[in-house]
Amino acid sequence: MSLLNAALAFGAFAFTIPLIIHLFFRSRFKTVDWGAMYLLESVVRVNRRRMQVTNLLLLLLRCAIPVLLAFCLARPVWTGLRALAGDAPKTLVIAIDDSRSMSLTPPGEPARIEVAKEELRTVLADLTRRDEVMLVRGSRLGAVPSKMGVSDALAALRKIDAQGNAVSIGQLVDAAIAAADEGSHPRRQILVVSDFQAGAVDAATLEAARRIAETNQIEAESDRGNQMVIDMLDVGTHWDDLANVSVDAVTIDSPVIVSERSGVYTATLRNASDLPANDLRLIWSIDGKPLEPRVVSIDAKSTSTNRLTHTIDQAGIHEIAATIDRGDVLVDDNTRSVAVEVINEVNVLLVDGRPGNEPLSGQADFLAIALSPFAFGGDDRPDPVRAAVVTSQRLESALDENPTRVIVLCGVGQLSDSAKQRIAIFVDQGGALVVFDGPSLRPELYNQGWRNQDAVLSFPASLGDVVGNPDVDSGGSEETFAIDQPTSLYQPWKILARGSDNPLSAVNLSAYRAFTIDEADENAPTHRIVLLRTTDGAPLAVMDTVGDGTVVQFAISGNAAWTNLPLRPVFLPLIQQMVLDLAGKRSDAMIQVGQPIVISPNDWPAPQTERGAETRTHFAARTPRGQFELETPDAGEPVRLTATYSPGVYTIQKRLTDLADPEKSETMETLRIATVDASESMLVDVSQERQQTLANILSAQVFESAVLLQDADRSRSFGREIWRVILVALLIALVAELWLQQNLVARRRITGGTS
Repeated sequence: MSLLNAALAFGAFAFTIPLIIHLFFRSRFKTVDWGAMYLLESVVRVNRRRMQVTNLLLLLLRCAIPVLLAFCLARPVWTGLRALAGDAPKTLVIAIDDSRSMSLTPPGEPARIEVAKEELRTVLADLTRRDEVMLVRGSRLGAVPSKMGVSDALAALRKIDAQGNAVSIGQLVDAAIAAADEGSHPRRQILVVSDFQAGAVDAATLEAARRIAETNQIEAESDRGNQMVIDMLDVGTHWDDLANVSVDAVTIDSPVIVSERSGVYTATLRNASDLPANDLRLIWSIDGKPLEPRVVSIDAKSTSTNRLTHTIDQAGIHEIAATIDRGDVLVDDNTRSVAVEVINEVNVLLVDGRPGNEPLSGQADFLAIALSPFAFGGDDRPDPVRAAVVTSQRLESALDENPTRVIVLCGVGQLSDSAKQRIAIFVDQGGALVVFDGPSLRPELYNQGWRNQDAVLSFPASLGDVVGNPDVDSGGSEETFAIDQPTSLYQPWKILARGSDNPLSAVNLSAYRAFTIDEADENAPTHRIVLLRTTDGAPLAVMDTVGDGTVVQFAISGNAAWTNLPLRPVFLPLIQQMVLDLAGKRSDAMIQVGQPIVISPNDWPAPQTERGAETRTHFAARTPRGQFELETPDAGEPVRLTATYSPGVYTIQKRLTDLADPEKSETMETLRIATVDASESMLVDVSQERQQTLANILSAQVFESAVLLQDADRSRSFGREIWRVILVALLIALVAELWLQQNLVARRRITGGTS
């Protein structure tokens, strides 16, 4: 135990005053014997003993009163057997959750992030000039926090907003501990500030907390000089009903968006309230330009969808946004966007392994008609796909002439090494490759990987022998094979389904190539999908991801040699939807808030400047926080933008300036959209049991205000003040002394006087 005002403890010596008075009055009494005294001797003896005990108690109480009063004024603190830090300087690491849910604004109250900042100002007011502060933000866990004083910390605190993505409390604590390890002082305090949403304290967070606790225990045993405590400040306002309406997602239903052709988009709306949300204004917008508002209603505790069909004329990447025009507790989630790449047309290269002289006698003729039906039918309407048929010898030159998104090998049994290397690079960089079997195909060509110094193309299935009789017409009377229902895992082919009927029931096979697929790999969490099977279970089409691209293998021919599929109406939508889906997978302009934007040289369109002209390249970014120049990367390196901490549209500009004529310049743009995960709109506070479990694992304390946190921190630093307990004892002593004086001593004097 120690004293905060030790000098006042000397007032305890005032107990000598009642002691001296007691001794002084005791010496004034004289004993006088008189005749009848012997008759009362036994009574007097008993009364004298009682009076002595009473006077002794009274003396002790009177001596205790000044002692207790002195110790009250001295403010004693209880330290136990621990060595306390006292006023030693400390490193305070503030780990603040700045995710979107922290911008929640309950009715009549400030936003949670503003409450957190106000509470932190109170905490920082208790620090001294010797203390240091480190700030860790949930949206910037990868950033290295700097050491700062109180004034700098207050300035940094004012700049914090709640626009980040969902963050796990376990990740936040882990980053705070890593920052605390770089602190200047052995005494370290980690303060986690959050609204503690249920999604932020999941099972993975508890597991991470156990790992952190074990690591801290080992470090504490090896380095006893370092002292670290973890505190949690909960600024979440617990409400039973938060009336929030949000746009959870905007998706592209069309497999690919072609200019001057309609695209379909769907917005998913959610109402978190117990009451229905009626007559809401939903506004779709294209590149920030609003369309005609719509009126929608959402039932209580439910979701609904709204679909937009719209035509975009200009090719490029565009923003499609859906906005609910309504004020609620979380306004930021009333808008959500999606980036759409609009192309002029899908260029597909059909490589015919055995061209024919007669109509529809080649390996790729039926596929060319299925991909461009309007062109072959003499219709003026534009086809979304432009299919070019070439031989294997012209494959490389055709790739140089036009930007190709999908390559289809139709019964190709021979390719040069340079062509195989070119296709391997094409697939690795995001292109799609489709392989159809046929009489001229050689299995050994596809059963070995196609290698380049930078890429390796491995096919998802190994080719075996031909099953059935390939020389028999599939429509004849010979034994044929049937195709089972297409897999429901492949979204583009769902439009083929007609209830429970098999859309391929009229298709027969006279022959197909035996595929060998590693079933263990197929069931593993990969992107491999068996698209088609025979009714006996033999695989007929398999899709897999290779590098950034996709490979699809068919065990059947692309013409009518082994199957009557090209003669059936289902062939056209089956091939078109697959090719459009493969072409649409190339662009991914959506990122999560906080993820870096990386734009490779292949992502930019070909410049219009003259070849051979010397140009200077500049890059700039237009972001939700403003516009600024970007560092020009080395040749062949991608452009990077890491400051994506706010949701919204990020436009990257590439400007080419002709050195010979500076007035000639060309500007190209591409955009990326940063979004916040829809889980931040759920607004479900973690249960107190789970929160306390997390605190127990980390040996932390949970506080709901900075005042309570400050009291606990003072107790850890200086011990627990016990003057209140001593004050209670003082009051009891005063009352006891008064009662003893009035009820025992005075009564006995009266009784003794009357007798």
